[in-house]
Amino acid sequence: MNWPALLLWLLAPFVVAGRLLADDGAVVPTVSTTASQTYPQVTCTSTDPAICADALQLAEDTRYQLAPLLKLGPVWRFPVRIHVVTPDDPLSARVHEEGVAAIIVDKTMEIDLVLPSSDPEAREAIQRQYVTAMLWEKFFAPDQVFDSQTHLDVVPIWLIEGLREWLNEDPDCVREAVVKRAALCGRAPTLAEITGWHELSSDRLYGLWQRAFCYYLVNSLVKVGPHRANFQQWLASLPGANPASPNYLFPTESDWQRELFQSPERSLELVYTWEQTADQLDESQTFALALPGEKNVVIRTLDDVSSLPHDQVVLEAIDQKTRVLINLELRAHVSWRPIIALYRFALAGYIANKDPVQTQQLFEEAHQRREAEIANHQKIIDYVNWFQVTHDDNSTSHFSSYFSLADELDRAQATRPNPIRTSLLQVESQFSSGN
Repeated sequence: MNWPALLLWLLAPFVVAGRLLADDGAVVPTVSTTASQTYPQVTCTSTDPAICADALQLAEDTRYQLAPLLKLGPVWRFPVRIHVVTPDDPLSARVHEEGVAAIIVDKTMEIDLVLPSSDPEAREAIQRQYVTAMLWEKFFAPDQVFDSQTHLDVVPIWLIEGLREWLNEDPDCVREAVVKRAALCGRAPTLAEITGWHELSSDRLYGLWQRAFCYYLVNSLVKVGPHRANFQQWLASLPGANPASPNYLFPTESDWQRELFQSPERSLELVYTWEQTADQLDESQTFALALPGEKNVVIRTLDDVSSLPHDQVVLEAIDQKTRVLINLELRAHVSWRPIIALYRFALAGYIANKDPVQTQQLFEEAHQRREAEIANHQKIIDYVNWFQVTHDDNSTSHFSSYFSLADELDRAQATRPNPIRTSLLQVESQFSSGN
């Protein structure tokens, strides 16, 4: 997808005044538009209510997952209009492929997407517009004036596609297979190539290839710890007068190639690695609540639970979060299991509501141990990096000193007489000779 200027039409057939219309005089009684109850700025038009329900739920899920990472507020700023054309839609004879447009509406930008329901990548296309709209909230200041000179390509393709892929599981390890094969064959793109992509190929195979590498790049930038903090700091600088370049976030080319071989991804493995567990726990930290008296959905973290009202809405959300943590604990790295268990105990205490003071202490202890675990892991990484930089490259092996230790001990003891050993050998010799 390419956004070179304010109005970019990508395969958008028969768009009139920024909206897809049926033939003049055509009656379309079966087509209806539904708005998200949580985010009214997002609407879906279709003859199939189930399709609209899925599209609007995807918007809520996407916001729920990305808002904590991007540090966004509860209000959806840029409207997104989705039109899924089914076979009984009057436009079905004219819409055969995806079309997207960016339009000025009431001094703000709006994304309009139309696509046939038969599109095998319809979900990806819809979610792509949601991610794009959310990134616009970071790239464009609240007082941004949109006109014909506004360029929308400031949001890079690698960031849009990388984040969209990051939101979704890859149970068949397709991304991993694509990247590893390219790396082993020496065909993996360089960082400069990836960050220089201006559009996503319409060819499905090449598009999948691009998305896989975008995902690996974004995944390396949003890992829990200093990487994520730097990523969020860069995003925070974007609406300002002097936005920072993302180049300082990127690894070196050699580190990037190593990342392609070693990056630990969500996979079919029974037990998560340390990094995978950290990522999963980080995603499980937040949850959305439609609290009574609140106009918008409120995003809260596990550390905020003890301050929430003890009502049915919160209790149901906490019960669901407890189930998530139970599943995570079963697959978690051994270092994370006690911390996840503490969060579970704290949630159980909140639901029971018998000892609020003890429950608060459990939440605080879980938070402190989580922070300490991340800090200790970073120290280990720093030490390993220091060792790799300072170790002697002339040595044949990191363990050469270990293997030579026994020989050195034998040589050191050779000059010292051992009368007890000598006497025992003499006794053994005499018994052996029958004397």
